[in-house]
Amino acid sequence: MRIPFYIKLFFTFIVFAILLLGFASFAFNNFYKVNNQKKEKENIINILKHQENSFKAYIKFFDEKIFLLSQKDFLETEEKDETLSLLKKILFNNDNILEFKVVSLDAQEILKVVNKDGNINIVEPDKLQNIYSNAYYKNVRTLKEEEIWHDNSNAEKPSIVNFILRDKNYFLVLKVDLTSFFNDMYKNFDKKTLVLSNNDIVVNGENKNLLLENKKFEIYKKELFNIKQNDYYSTNDFVSLKTYLNENKYFIFIVNIEHELNNDYFKEYYKSIIVIGLVLSIVLALLFSEPIAKLNKKVEDENKNLDLSIKKSFIELNENQEIMDKHIMFIRMNKNNAILEISSAFCYFLGFSKGELIGHNYKMLIHKDTKKREYIRLWKSVKDGKPYVGEIKGVKKDGEAFWVDLFVEPNFDNLKQIVGYTIIAYDTTNKKKIEDLYKDINNQVEQYNAIFENVNSGIALIDLDGNFKKINRTFSKFLEYKNEELLEMKCIDIVPESSKELLSKILKEARDIGTISKIEKIFMKKYGNLIHLELSLSLLSDKKHFVFVVNSLEDKRKLQELNQNLELRINQEVEKSIQKDKLHQQEQIKNAKLTSIGSLAAGIAHEINTPLTYIKGNLELMEYDIIDLPQSEIQERMKHDSEKIKEGINRIANIVESMREMSQSSKESKEKTNIYATLITSLTMAYNRSKQICKIYLNAKLFDIDSINKSEYEFFSKVQKQRIEQVWIIVINNALDELIKVEDYENRVLNINILEENNEIIIRFKDSAGGIKKEIIDDIFEPFISSKEHSGMGVGLNIAKKIVDEQDGVIKAYNEDFGAVFEIRLQKCEE
Repeated sequence: MRIPFYIKLFFTFIVFAILLLGFASFAFNNFYKVNNQKKEKENIINILKHQENSFKAYIKFFDEKIFLLSQKDFLETEEKDETLSLLKKILFNNDNILEFKVVSLDAQEILKVVNKDGNINIVEPDKLQNIYSNAYYKNVRTLKEEEIWHDNSNAEKPSIVNFILRDKNYFLVLKVDLTSFFNDMYKNFDKKTLVLSNNDIVVNGENKNLLLENKKFEIYKKELFNIKQNDYYSTNDFVSLKTYLNENKYFIFIVNIEHELNNDYFKEYYKSIIVIGLVLSIVLALLFSEPIAKLNKKVEDENKNLDLSIKKSFIELNENQEIMDKHIMFIRMNKNNAILEISSAFCYFLGFSKGELIGHNYKMLIHKDTKKREYIRLWKSVKDGKPYVGEIKGVKKDGEAFWVDLFVEPNFDNLKQIVGYTIIAYDTTNKKKIEDLYKDINNQVEQYNAIFENVNSGIALIDLDGNFKKINRTFSKFLEYKNEELLEMKCIDIVPESSKELLSKILKEARDIGTISKIEKIFMKKYGNLIHLELSLSLLSDKKHFVFVVNSLEDKRKLQELNQNLELRINQEVEKSIQKDKLHQQEQIKNAKLTSIGSLAAGIAHEINTPLTYIKGNLELMEYDIIDLPQSEIQERMKHDSEKIKEGINRIANIVESMREMSQSSKESKEKTNIYATLITSLTMAYNRSKQICKIYLNAKLFDIDSINKSEYEFFSKVQKQRIEQVWIIVINNALDELIKVEDYENRVLNINILEENNEIIIRFKDSAGGIKKEIIDDIFEPFISSKEHSGMGVGLNIAKKIVDEQDGVIKAYNEDFGAVFEIRLQKCEE
């Protein structure tokens, strides 16, 4: 039996109302509990703060008592009874005070009064003790006068607190039992406060004097570390507050949080709400069920009509899809670019069947000439979820290329994730061909115009009557007319009166035979000057226009002059080549000689080094013998002479070392070299000559062969060592050749500076010889260029430049401050 919709709706209302009330009551119950727990915790915190203030006030009470007692001179009273009476009056009116004593600064008890079960007695002098061993004594020794210390060092009963006050000559010690105070805290409040000492002993309540490790205190034991580490700490079970006696001693007040609250009123209230809610839900269900049921019937009727409409639309859609399949080119792909569906129109256009394309990657349809950048831009757009509109080149089955305009749109699922792509294409192949053809025509026109305007010939387009139609720049330049002026003239207007008839005959003849070439003709410039030009005429295929071409005859004359000078130039170059060959032969001979000299110098350096070492050793022994001689004028003279001998030996050693380095065979490979050391070697080799000509400064320091330190500066570059030393010698010798021409020795200076700049090593040779002549400074590094009048072939600097170029360096020359500067830049070698 089918249940009416009205009954279904009624019971649905009831079930929904029950669920809603259940959820609301559950949420309200939780809120009530959380809120009550929060208020409970706030109440406990207020109680703890009140108890803390009470505790501090209680401690202060005893502080004031002991301080008051310090103002009394009770020790000066000789009568024992009088002293006892004074103490009873001030101190022992409080039963919690257990003991009072006066202790000297050296820890000896002077006076001790004990309260034992209400009996207050003064301890006999022979029973007084020394408290030096008491735990708290080490802390009170450092107290300042009138400063009070609190201590509860009694491990068994930490509720007993000692109040110690430092007087001028002794300590006052008051022992107080706080047990009754702590018990009152436990009993007199709604919330029972448990007091814990710093050594984990409970000092009040039913379980006092028990350690916290006892099973009765399980909830505190788990959190003991946090309780002791924090001045205030709370959990869902309790709240703790720490109050200090001194910096190391303290008590912890703990109050439990009660979770079982008195909520009888709430339960009754809760039941009333549920009953009222159920009654209201039944009433509402009865009121709204019938109208909603009628509305549902109406919706069902509308849905039937809608179904009929959808079916009709579906039929029409199928018909439209068939039309689209026949006439619109489209592809549907998955996210891996495999073709899932393709229209018949597209298949026909491409020459494929649907079976040949479905399941294959669309890339088989993309032409290999497609620009990668355009392809990446297309897929970046659609993979970002955006549609793309653009143009792409493809290839048909038969290999024919085509162009299409594309509209690519990503397809999404219900989760907004891309599941594929739809491509709609429109054939633009013919349009593209027309565009390409149009571009080719425009390019050709631009090329012809460029040629027309830039050829050396004067070209004009004239009609059969001789009127100018188009003129290039060269034509206007020849005749010194503007283009606008010539376009209003005829060709016979630019020849003298005597030649006009002849030019008319030439035009007529050209019309008959088609072409006339290279006729020398006199033309008249704008201002009447005459110019000889070569004329050519050519009739165009339209038989309506001539190409009128004129060429300058000056080029012919220049060509004749060039032909006349060519032979002279050839002879000069041949002579120059012969000189270079001779120079090359001389260089080879010189290199052979230098190689032999180098071998000889290496042998000599080796032979000199052996006796030089022997002389050095004996000289050192002789110095020791001289030191052992008695002090006298002869000894001083011998010391002076030995120093001179040592200087001479060092000079010989430096020269021999430089000879050895220079005589080594040059390596073709480059190596890491200290450029500063190569300068020292070259200056040493040139020293015998340079010392007679001028002073040489290296980095602003006068070069002296007797004080050489090749490691003073380090500028490393990857070069051929011997080759770069050859450059330094060439530049130094050239400078010396020029400086010797300066008459005054004091005005002869050669400054050599070496420095680093922008990863380059810069070496500057600057002399004071007047500089390089202006006429040769630009060609100073060319062969056979020399400023020397009586010697030199002018090849030294050319060789130096070639060596520097081989080292990947740069050499340049310029004048500065009445002198020549040669600057060499080498690449710095990384450490």
